[in-house]
Amino acid sequence: MSEGVQPRPSGTTRSLVGVLLPFMMSAYSAFSISMIVVQLAHAFSTTVSAVLLAIPLDFIGGALGGVVMGYLADRYGRRPLLVASSAIFGAAVLAAAAAGNIWEIYAAWFIAGFGVNSQNGISYPVVVETLRRSTGTIGGAMQSLYFIGFLLDSLTYMYFHWWRTYLVIVGVASLILSVPPAAMIRETARRSARRAGIRSLGGRLVLYTVAFSAVVAGAFMLSVPLMGVVPTLLYGMGMGAIYVSAFSLVGFVSFVLAGYLSDRLGRAASTAAFAALGVVSSIALAFAGAPAYFLAALTAVYVSSGFFSFTGVWASESYPMELRATATNIVFLVGRLLGGFSPMLVIALYPSSLRVGLGMSGAISAALALVGVAIYVLAGRMRREAPRDPRAVA
Repeated sequence: MSEGVQPRPSGTTRSLVGVLLPFMMSAYSAFSISMIVVQLAHAFSTTVSAVLLAIPLDFIGGALGGVVMGYLADRYGRRPLLVASSAIFGAAVLAAAAAGNIWEIYAAWFIAGFGVNSQNGISYPVVVETLRRSTGTIGGAMQSLYFIGFLLDSLTYMYFHWWRTYLVIVGVASLILSVPPAAMIRETARRSARRAGIRSLGGRLVLYTVAFSAVVAGAFMLSVPLMGVVPTLLYGMGMGAIYVSAFSLVGFVSFVLAGYLSDRLGRAASTAAFAALGVVSSIALAFAGAPAYFLAALTAVYVSSGFFSFTGVWASESYPMELRATATNIVFLVGRLLGGFSPMLVIALYPSSLRVGLGMSGAISAALALVGVAIYVLAGRMRREAPRDPRAVA
């Protein structure tokens, strides 16, 4: 097959399986620690808060890994780096099962984050380069697999309660169901593009990078607390696991729906609509006292977070192929760092009430995404008004 020719349907299906299945297993690995926080605290004679520090370390490792592995994916191809990223996060979780102290857990989760976010960041360019259309729909379905990965963690923990056995199961399953599928994808980076190297970002692309960084940061800061803080909030209000499952389902559906709408209405318009809902519903959540109003407002916040689902493919399709994986991961760098610390922001904004803190944080996060959309629109106008220059970066 000559360079630049779209892969046959069979190759497309194989490539999509090769990114979707490892993407789900990356979430399975990343969130697995949330089931065993108390056990780890007892095992290493430390506090729950000390164990939870592994989560920001995961995102810090991801921020570093995404940029490093994204750059290598632009230079040497998508497939080998996807295989390597999948192997890294699976092996890191497996190694965590043998940890002898909390510092080794920290190291393992830093490395796991390095692999997880590298896999995620390279997957978006593969989707964009594999499909002719409906990239938002597929991106939404792919991002929604985070909720499925978290569900798999809870199911695994139902049968394997001891933390070492549990981590062995998660690590082995992640390796088996991530590395072979990643090896199946068809290489989508053209050799000519890889030889071209990374060009400097022109003025318009710099604005795009700023815009996408704001959108992605807002998406991370809005979504991460929904999985990291809401369960604690619901349990504290006497609402059982059925509510956590129900909101996970709402998140799953909203991600898929948002991706579909972005293909029909456009990425910027869809982001603006969902983020605006995020601002309004988050403010409502902060003031919602009665349980019925609280549940309605929280449901709307979950729906609003759906714009996160297509941010990866939106960023990827906006950059030329030779810097696509690198630029996408640079965009996600700020989001991963801010997202990792966003649960702490919720607590810091209003220590006496998780509900109010969550509402305040959500409003700030969604507003940040709206600012990003405004910058993106400005960059688009600059492109239309600028004189045609054949030397400009495409």
